[in-house]
Amino acid sequence: MDMISTIRNIYSKLSPSEKKVADFVMKNPQQVLNLSIFELADLCNVSAPSVSRFVKRTFGLNFLETKVELAKNFSKIEKNNVTELLSWADDLVDMPSKIINEISLTCNDVITANTTDKFKDVINLIKNADTVYFFAVGSSANVATDFQNKLLKIGIKSIFISDSNLNMLNSNICTPRDVVIAISFSGRTKEVNIAVSNAKKRNTPIVAITQGMDNRLAQMADYVLLSPSYEINENRLGAIFSRYGQLFIVDYLFVGLAKQVIKNTKQFAESYHKLFEILKEDK
Repeated sequence: MDMISTIRNIYSKLSPSEKKVADFVMKNPQQVLNLSIFELADLCNVSAPSVSRFVKRTFGLNFLETKVELAKNFSKIEKNNVTELLSWADDLVDMPSKIINEISLTCNDVITANTTDKFKDVINLIKNADTVYFFAVGSSANVATDFQNKLLKIGIKSIFISDSNLNMLNSNICTPRDVVIAISFSGRTKEVNIAVSNAKKRNTPIVAITQGMDNRLAQMADYVLLSPSYEINENRLGAIFSRYGQLFIVDYLFVGLAKQVIKNTKQFAESYHKLFEILKEDK
């Protein structure tokens, strides 16, 4: 059973309260697996009986049976995604165009999921911060490193340490004048969320780069930049396209910041060139 397609086919026949549940399930199918019927009802702002009526009317199942079927859907989707991805290698001539197309779709999803005003707000926040602290682990740590390097190039003080224990120490020295940028695709990375929670207690503004609005990281953040992805399983192969979504957000912010921070492009380029000339002389 393709549960998302089933919901879409019956959507117009649902009651207003049932449509609220349908909207949540279609946008956050994986999160539903970890929710009780009462928690789901609360997130949808409906009653538990409304949830029961929705799953019975849509799938002919009770809530627990629906979660079992939904989990089977995830397993099937992940298997199909991995199979399709590996099949691209059968034709090395066409493979680059397929990857480029998926990257383009991912970047378009980022634009669709976020408003321009949200990017503007985050750009201004970073520009005016005393220090930008990054919290990330795993593949997201590579994104944090890339962003930190970019910020340093335009003179914005930023700190990222890949050691999660040291990140905890950094979260102890954050102030309201600083900014924390936390990067986690799932939004449930323990090391990241603990550091963010600690920084939040110190009234440090939090920017989250994550997949959805309903995970723990997004709920703690003051600003959320969404990086949607079809890689819905945490065991996704290589986290390929979610990484491109995160990097696209980083580049969007960086170019916007560079435009505001660099007042004299020619002078900046000359200063940058002189720095590297000095480095060459030391060799």
